[in-house]
Amino acid sequence: MTEPASRVISEETTSAIREQSGGEKLQECQTCEQCLSTCFINDFYPGTDLPREVTRGVFSGDIQPIVDSEFLWACTLCARCTADCPKGIMMDHIIRMLRGVARAGGKGPKRLEDGLAMIRETGNSVGIDAEEFADTIQWLAEEAAGEIEGIDEEELTVPMDKHGAEYLFIPNPREYTSAAHMSSVYLRFLMATEVDWTYASTLCDISNWAYYLGDEETNLDLVRKIVETARSLGVKAILSTECGHGYKILKKDAEKMLGEPLGLEVTSVVDLAARLFTEGKLKLKQGAIDATVTYHDPCNLGRKLGMYEPPRELLRHIAREYVELEPHGKYALCCGGGGGVAQNSDLGKKKLEFGKAKADQIVASGAGIVTTSCQACLTQLHDIKEHYNLAVEARSLIELVVESLVR
Repeated sequence: MTEPASRVISEETTSAIREQSGGEKLQECQTCEQCLSTCFINDFYPGTDLPREVTRGVFSGDIQPIVDSEFLWACTLCARCTADCPKGIMMDHIIRMLRGVARAGGKGPKRLEDGLAMIRETGNSVGIDAEEFADTIQWLAEEAAGEIEGIDEEELTVPMDKHGAEYLFIPNPREYTSAAHMSSVYLRFLMATEVDWTYASTLCDISNWAYYLGDEETNLDLVRKIVETARSLGVKAILSTECGHGYKILKKDAEKMLGEPLGLEVTSVVDLAARLFTEGKLKLKQGAIDATVTYHDPCNLGRKLGMYEPPRELLRHIAREYVELEPHGKYALCCGGGGGVAQNSDLGKKKLEFGKAKADQIVASGAGIVTTSCQACLTQLHDIKEHYNLAVEARSLIELVVESLVR
């Protein structure tokens, strides 16, 4: 008897998943339920055994129920479920592959599919071309000139496509669209550091939707474009804005994806700030932020890159009082908007429901400011603040650093 097509496809696909990084460890799963006890999304899907059903389905060859499920798109890829997995199963990797299977069957969320189509067409999720990006950045810089002491807006020119600069800075589209004030923040920060830097007119989006949608071909194309542009400009390092997915992909995955050394350093504005502060080259006023401040660990920067101390080193110095969210660090709770959840309109208000635990954490900390070093997390924290009517400000870490600069 010929089995249903979905079953044949599932067997072929699950075999491929098992052969790739992390998938081969599924057969070693001890059913210890570590993943179940730490997944904050599981509680929103009563009657299920998620995320363990994912590992069981892939191992058994029956992935159709997962491919058809809402959970596949509700997962934020936070990796908290496998932070202590005794077999090192990489759930976020498996979920991304399964999303690729769902999309191949026409089951990708429309908002995400539209964004991916725009990326394939223009190279970024907002559909802006190189000339428009350069003009927009220059206009925003001139608007911000009044906030920068000693700068005349008519004399302020943002470095664009500069050859031989030390750093190539790549932004997140929010910085020149929905949160345009952040463009001024990063400009002021980079001027304060006095490093030699540049934008590239063709690189206006570090966020990389293709990664969390499971489109490995487009993911690779985007990474290759960034690396090749950096090499052609002759820069020494790629400097990421505050963007979890974008930075993690370039810092941790790019060399494996391309199959060769980058020949470039990859760092972020937070790492740069912490290093220059430690070296005494970035002068920050102690206690400049007159509030109790807490820090939300972005999942990509924390669990996936281990970047825990640099932001805290800065905050302990510039905040009147610094307190931790509990839990934090390796076991930090996801904000609820990562992995494409914040952009997925099919989920409705669920992303705000997913953020309830984070809201409770923030309230319990007693902080007046919650800060983070990821634009996606920052947007979710703003939405959580409004939805749950929290008496707290949500701020970018570099925004607080800029406010603390010794003039």
